[in-house]
Amino acid sequence: MNFYSGNYCCLEIFARCKSGTQGGIKLVNKITNESQESIAGKYNYILLKFPLIKKQEYQLILENVDISIAYLSQCDDILDKGVKFIEISDNYSLTTQDDLSDWYDTPYREQYHFGPYKNWINDPNGLCYYKGYYHMFYQANPHEQKWGHMYWGHAVSRDLVHWIHLPYVLFPQEEILNAKDLKGGAFSGCAVALDDRIQFYLTRHLGPSEDCDETVQYQTMVSSRDGINFGKEEIIIEKPGKPFSFNFRDPKVFYHNEKWKMVLGTQLNNIPAIVLYESKDMKNFEYSGEVILESQKGVYTIECPDLFELDGKFVAIAAYMFYTDDQGRIQPTMYYIGELEGHRLNVEKRGLFDFGSNYYAVQTFEYAGRRIAIGWISDFYEEHVVEKNGAYGSMALPRELSLKNNHLYMKPVKEVYSLIDKELCRISKQNIRIDKIKGNCYYSKLIFKGNSDFDLLLGKNEESSIRLKCNNNEVSIQTNGVKSSHVQFIAPIKEVRTVEIFVDRRVVEVFLNDGEAAGTKLFYTESKEGIFELSCTDTDVIDEVSVYTVKTIW
Repeated sequence: MNFYSGNYCCLEIFARCKSGTQGGIKLVNKITNESQESIAGKYNYILLKFPLIKKQEYQLILENVDISIAYLSQCDDILDKGVKFIEISDNYSLTTQDDLSDWYDTPYREQYHFGPYKNWINDPNGLCYYKGYYHMFYQANPHEQKWGHMYWGHAVSRDLVHWIHLPYVLFPQEEILNAKDLKGGAFSGCAVALDDRIQFYLTRHLGPSEDCDETVQYQTMVSSRDGINFGKEEIIIEKPGKPFSFNFRDPKVFYHNEKWKMVLGTQLNNIPAIVLYESKDMKNFEYSGEVILESQKGVYTIECPDLFELDGKFVAIAAYMFYTDDQGRIQPTMYYIGELEGHRLNVEKRGLFDFGSNYYAVQTFEYAGRRIAIGWISDFYEEHVVEKNGAYGSMALPRELSLKNNHLYMKPVKEVYSLIDKELCRISKQNIRIDKIKGNCYYSKLIFKGNSDFDLLLGKNEESSIRLKCNNNEVSIQTNGVKSSHVQFIAPIKEVRTVEIFVDRRVVEVFLNDGEAAGTKLFYTESKEGIFELSCTDTDVIDEVSVYTVKTIW
C-alpha cells in the first residue's frame, strides 16, 4: 500500500494485534528505501507515530494487525488544513480522504452538525476560544461504534460552524492499554484559555470492567500552547474519601471573586450533588462545599456539571445519570437559576435544558460577551443504526444562552444561519406538504399570530415517523414505530408563537418562541430525501411558513 506524504510530517495510526498473534507495521520511504517498524498493541489499540519527510512516496506494510483510524498530521497550517485521513480496507488496500463531503454523505450522518470521522463520540470537552480559533475537544472511542476506553478528540473552527479535524490528544492510561480487563481513560473536563496557553482540567478513570469500590476517579491538569502538543499531566485532586462516592468527575473551572472555582459531579452520602473546590493558583484546590444537593428521587448521580454567571444571576447545569422522568425521558439535563452565596447556589428556578431528551453533557464557555453551549446528541433509547464506517454520536448546534424573566433562553448562535441556502417555500394562511427535499437537510421557521392545533411531519421511514405536534397549546415531539415511541417529549411552554426547526438527516432540533424552549431528537431514515408536511386546524393563524435547504459543512 502506497501513499504520498504531501506537506505532512507524521503518520499516526491506531493498531492492535489480531487475536492470538503478534503483529506490527513497517513503513518504507520509496525514495530513500529507509524503513521504520513498530509493534501493535497486544490487547488494545495503541497509537503509533511515524515521522515522515514531506512530499515523499511511502509504502505501508501491515502484518497481523487491525487498524481503526489512521491519518497524516503535523503540517505548517494544521489548524486550517487539519489531518488527512487514510482508510485501510479489510484486504489492506489504502485510500486517502481528500474530500470528506462524500465520506459523510450517508443517510445516517449529519451534514451540518459536527460528528467524528467515524466511530464513537460523546461529551464535548475543553470548549474555548484561543488565538483565533474555537477549540472543541470531545470524548471518543476511535475504534468502534460503542463506548469504550476514553480518548480526547479535537476539532477547531473559525466560526463555530465549519470544523477541522485535528489529531487525538489525550489517551487512556498505559495500565489500561496494557490490560485485558480494565476500564477507563481520559474522562470529561474543561479548558481555561489564558494569554500564553490553554489550561485543561479532566477526570481520569481507572477500574474494573464493572464499576465497584475499586473504581478510582481523580482530577488532573495539563497545559498546551497550541491545543495539539500537551505538557506533563499532573494529578491535582486524588480520589476523595467518604462521604464522596467513586463518582467524582467532570471538572468545570472558572474565575470568580479572586479565586479559581472548580465544580464536580458526585454523590454526597448517596445524594446526587454538585460540589465546589477553590484555588488561588489554578493548581492547589481545596474543598469548599456543596453547590447543589439534588433530592429528586431516581437520580443516581450528577455528572457533567457547569456553573456560570449570566445576566446578573448564576446558572448551574446538571446531567441526571440513570434517571427517567414522569414522561419517560431518559437522563435529562437540568438547569438551576439563583444566587451564589459562598459555596451554595440558592435556587430560585429550575428547568429542563432540552425537552427532546437526545441532548446530554452540555458544556458552556464565554467569549466576546456570549455564553455559548454545546451538547452531545446522545442515544439513551438505543436507536442507533450501525453502518460500515459510520459514527455513533454527534454534537448539537452551538447555542447562545440568556436569561429573561428568570428563565433560561437558548437560540442557535448567529453563525448557524449562514448555512441557510435555497428557499423552498414561503407561504401564509395555508397548509403545505413538500416531498423529496433533496439531502434531507433543511431549516424551517413558522410564525403564528394566534392559537391552533397543528401536526408537522418532519421525517418518515416506512412505518415510522417523527412529528412536532400542538394540541391545546401543548407542544411535543412525537415519534412512532421506534424505541422512543412510548415517550411524549413535551415542551415546557404555555403557548407557541414561533417555531424554528433544523432537520439534519438523523437529527431534528426544535427552538420554540425565540429560544424559550429547545428540543433535540434522533430519527433514523434510510432515505436522503426529506419531508415537511404542515396540517394546521386553523390556517388563519399561520402568519408565515418558510422552508430552506441547508448547506453541508463538509
